[in-house]
Amino acid sequence: MAKLTVTESAAPVHVDQKPKFTSFQDARGRTIQLRTLDPLQKSRIIMAVGGELAANGPYMTAFAFPIASVAYIDDVGFGLPQTQKQIDSMLSELGEDGYVAIEKHLMAEYEAAKSRAEAEASSQALSAEQAAAKN
Repeated sequence: MAKLTVTESAAPVHVDQKPKFTSFQDARGRTIQLRTLDPLQKSRIIMAVGGELAANGPYMTAFAFPIASVAYIDDVGFGLPQTQKQIDSMLSELGEDGYVAIEKHLMAEYEAAKSRAEAEASSQALSAEQAAAKN
């Protein structure tokens, strides 16, 4: 009878997944792809814009973070902005059509997340009511 020995690697294998982007089109027909910013990337954007603008919440949520999320416009890739000038350049590249498309996309994502949260809260409230009724 043959003897089979199986050994496992002691160290876990870390596999980097390809980044996933959300895609949509602007009024000019350009395909815009957004990346999801991780905490490190967000902190770098805060450093890029400087303390005064970083303290301006509406600017950060309406401009800096969404613009920094742009990974591609059509087939042209964009890295994470490192300076305020790069953020301004990206805003200029997007123009009104690109910026409005980003706003609409983010608002649709927000509304979908809000609906899911409301549905979950309603479901939990119903479950609690049913549990109370059993007692």
